[in-house]
Amino acid sequence: MTGALTWARVSYRQQRWELILVAIGVAGAAIGMLWFASQFDSMLAGNPACLGDLDANVFTDSGPPLACEAAITAYYETQGMATNFLNLAWAAPFGIGVILGAPLVAREIDGGTAQLAWSLSPSRVSWLVRRIAFVTFFGLVLLGVLAITTELLAAAMFPHRTLGEDFTLFGQRGLPIVARGVGAIMIGVLVGALIGRVLPAVLAAALVIGLVFLGLTLAEDRWNQAEATMQRFNPEFGNGEAFDMAALGVSYGLETADGEFVTYSEAYERGMNPNFADERGGWYASEEDLEAGRLLGYDARLTIPGERYPDVVLRHSALAVVLGILALGLAAIVVIRRRPA
Repeated sequence: MTGALTWARVSYRQQRWELILVAIGVAGAAIGMLWFASQFDSMLAGNPACLGDLDANVFTDSGPPLACEAAITAYYETQGMATNFLNLAWAAPFGIGVILGAPLVAREIDGGTAQLAWSLSPSRVSWLVRRIAFVTFFGLVLLGVLAITTELLAAAMFPHRTLGEDFTLFGQRGLPIVARGVGAIMIGVLVGALIGRVLPAVLAAALVIGLVFLGLTLAEDRWNQAEATMQRFNPEFGNGEAFDMAALGVSYGLETADGEFVTYSEAYERGMNPNFADERGGWYASEEDLEAGRLLGYDARLTIPGERYPDVVLRHSALAVVLGILALGLAAIVVIRRRPA
């Protein structure tokens, strides 16, 4: 226990200003989100008839009731400002990975103290684990605070929805924020161990973390497409279903006449230019095709229903954590094999 506290104090002293900066940023964001959550609660309490079920009042053919227009306008203006904090929470794991992860090993190598520390430790791996444990724990606690406050803000913004089964603000609230932090911090550590210089490591980590998570997002999109179901969403024409606000919209495009789904970009690449529509919402390439009945398709999307939200969140989070574990393993290999600076 004493040894752990000693390493924690050493880690704090070495990255004191980074830790303080991150803590201040997270505290400010959390306070801002809690303040906006209280504003939404006050608005709902003051006008429950208009704001208690926004979907029913807003997404109608005639639009919101006249008596509700002022309240709904104020709600959306407040929502626009509050969303900025949710965007910050989405980016926070990547920022923490750069600010806290990249310098962890790079600072020791850059300062010339790594070799002495390695010679005094039972092994370089044990040194690495102790070196990153406190900072990682500190960063994940801060991200946990953001995860909780984002859920509180989301619940206040959408009191009429069951957010445990709703993809609204997916990735901007809850567990994914902490899980992405695990991956981002460990990637930052790996980049720092490879480069061994603090400033270049920070700059490189920002690029590498962004590219790695972009690749992860693209891979998840492909995974989601494989699991999604096709849904027409023009019920006003009598050929589709009501737009499910809780579902995850994976991709948008056309359901062709033979039942195939093609994205809009794929449709244009194939020369399927939906320029004319009939009274039932069917798309045609030209007026001649419309008159001849040569249908291109109907507006459709690939969706994952809101009931699958917990499964998709767990999968997304697990992938980010596994990514972090792999990066940590690679960082350990780099540290073991690294020669004195």
